[in-house]
Amino acid sequence: MYVDRMRFPFTKVLSASLPALLFFACSSVEISHNTVPLPSHHLPNGHFENTDDSCPPIRDTMEADSLVPKFRTRMYRLPIVRGNEELWQDSTASSAAWIGHSTYYILWRGYGILTDPMFSTYSSPIQLVGPKRGTPPGRSLDSLPNVNLVIVSHDHYDHLDRTSIVKIFNRWNNVKFAVPLKVAAILESWGIPSKNIIELDWWESAVAGPLKLTFVPAHHTSRRGIFASSAKSTLWGGWILERPTEDSLHTTKMWFGGDLAMGDGSYYKEIAERFAPIDVSFLPIGSYKPSRYTRVHASPRQAAQLHLLTKSKLSLAMHWGTFGFVYDRLEDPPKDLARARKELGIPDTAFYVPKHGEIVPLFR
Repeated sequence: MYVDRMRFPFTKVLSASLPALLFFACSSVEISHNTVPLPSHHLPNGHFENTDDSCPPIRDTMEADSLVPKFRTRMYRLPIVRGNEELWQDSTASSAAWIGHSTYYILWRGYGILTDPMFSTYSSPIQLVGPKRGTPPGRSLDSLPNVNLVIVSHDHYDHLDRTSIVKIFNRWNNVKFAVPLKVAAILESWGIPSKNIIELDWWESAVAGPLKLTFVPAHHTSRRGIFASSAKSTLWGGWILERPTEDSLHTTKMWFGGDLAMGDGSYYKEIAERFAPIDVSFLPIGSYKPSRYTRVHASPRQAAQLHLLTKSKLSLAMHWGTFGFVYDRLEDPPKDLARARKELGIPDTAFYVPKHGEIVPLFR
């Protein structure tokens, strides 16, 4: 309603409104705050937690703790292989090369992807001390044809390496970095522009080039600082990558599991319900002995169970053979995986353990 202030002076408005103002001032007025509840894995202090602990974590090291060595993994150099480089020259081909640890270089019909890029000698904030890699990177960063996308699972130093991230950006300025919640700030502090970063919560999706990315849960944790307060201050998880086939009649799916433990299995059941069958899975098989470490890392048999659960057509092993963090012998992960494949009826070629530098053809 329009009010002519000359004909209806402010004093008259105030006088007429005063009884109403006094009424509301003396009355108890309930104010509604329509706040959106936090997702269950978000804590009020801004940190995160696993939400799949409805039952105790499933422990399965495939060996009695009493038989596990009392010393940490003794590292030695493993073979580095060459071959299949012609796949990098074929724009219609797809392949995955194991660089080491959880780093794969995926060339998906000309689109280059690096997973948890770790090319440094030490898994440490200082490149002089800390866990030292036993085998050099299977492929050098300079040898890769192109990198369009980097996917990061969490902030632990063996998965998020500053030197590697900065080198990638300096060589490919248009590269996109897909990261969990609150990891973007770390990259920005290293000089990565925000326009190059995609930051997602669990079950959120985004588009990067020809791919649809979905960040999915994993039972794990995060910590980068020396103080306990930094624990779980950034999110962790895995990635589903989807791309239409060349004829656009179907969608091809990859699952990069990241660093994960089985937990109670519910996260992975939901991933299977939403995305199975999966064409290619990248699953961790190391750092699981003695049994207390299965709270944060899957054993080879658990990885094999995830392969079956998600109806993965091909799974490739990772997170072993590069750094010695816990107490499994260097040769234990592939040996235990071979036993698990036999027990569960999985062909050797369906859950494969590449050598460092090996280029594996995909979708054949």
